[in-house]
Amino acid sequence: MRSERVDSLQILRFIAAFLVLCGHAQQALVEQMGSYAGHWGFIPLDWGLGVDIFFLISGFVMYYMMHDRFGTPGVASDFLRRRIIRVVPLYYFFTTLTLGMGLLLHVPLPSTIRIVFSYLFLPGPTCDLYCTPLLTLGWTLNYEMMFYLVFAAGLLLPFRRGLVTIIAILLILIAVATLTPPEWRMIRFWGLPITLEFVMGMGVAHLFMAGRRLTMPIAWAMIALGFAAAVAFYQLHMVETYGRLLTGGLPALLIVSASVMGLEPRRSTRLLTLLIAGGNASYALYLSHPFAIHVAQLLDDRLGLTSRAPALFLVLIVLGALAGSAIVHVGIEKPMLKRFNRRWSRYGSTGRGDGQPAPGRAGVIVTAETGAR
Repeated sequence: MRSERVDSLQILRFIAAFLVLCGHAQQALVEQMGSYAGHWGFIPLDWGLGVDIFFLISGFVMYYMMHDRFGTPGVASDFLRRRIIRVVPLYYFFTTLTLGMGLLLHVPLPSTIRIVFSYLFLPGPTCDLYCTPLLTLGWTLNYEMMFYLVFAAGLLLPFRRGLVTIIAILLILIAVATLTPPEWRMIRFWGLPITLEFVMGMGVAHLFMAGRRLTMPIAWAMIALGFAAAVAFYQLHMVETYGRLLTGGLPALLIVSASVMGLEPRRSTRLLTLLIAGGNASYALYLSHPFAIHVAQLLDDRLGLTSRAPALFLVLIVLGALAGSAIVHVGIEKPMLKRFNRRWSRYGSTGRGDGQPAPGRAGVIVTAETGAR
């Protein structure tokens, strides 16, 4: 796997998570204020654009790391093991925390099958459009894990055949979902066209690795156009007619393409370091911010912030979520990753990407700085 880090992607990770945080923070404010929300209830764009950006980044990273390892014996199982180590432990932590909080607050327990499906990254079996698990925003991870399985299937084959297989599986899923009855929610979930955003991200990675670059003015213009399009699509209610692949995927494509091919940082600054640190903690921010929002709502119930200073309520959520994510990233996520990588991965992590194959038994770590140890 490649060890070169693309800093613009790390910054995009933070931006994507921050967009989702903004959307949920505004939703919490409107719920607290009720009929008095007024202009605070105006939503300029679908804050879920952060999810579309995440999906493109995921497609980019998988292609970028693995493009030269298609058809290599054992690479598919190694790939899945590493993806599981990266995604599952922290998600399980917050899913279990969600379940535990429900028990403490005497919330009626969900069905056993919903609990099991939540831990298995499966949608349904009876659900709304996105088949939300116990930790509701985990619906995006259901797509991520599905994409990892499809990508692993492609890794079993030589490069060109593998890419064709990945794209073909996703297109077949979409076609099957189109032909199934509306009540077949699980099939229709897997077959939503939003899955093609992973392919779009792979396409951006291909152009990036082919040396395609944009001038800085063009890149900034594309980013501005991407956000303007997201606002226009949302205000015109186009998602109901044209679907999220257009209304979210196209703006995300413009933003991601411009960032990696035209705005890759060339020198280190304090702001850049801070944004990259935010990108490193973006997964923790994504999973933990609903709990920060819940704490802010409990404080508001006592202090009445939304009735006197709605902006302060939003600031409280944002600062609390950012601080909480930093604590989770440093205190929980990084120790988890270190432990599981040492025990279960054949490859080490340099902190910039995945390292070189480790000699000897599974679990031996090779890093760029220290070598085998």
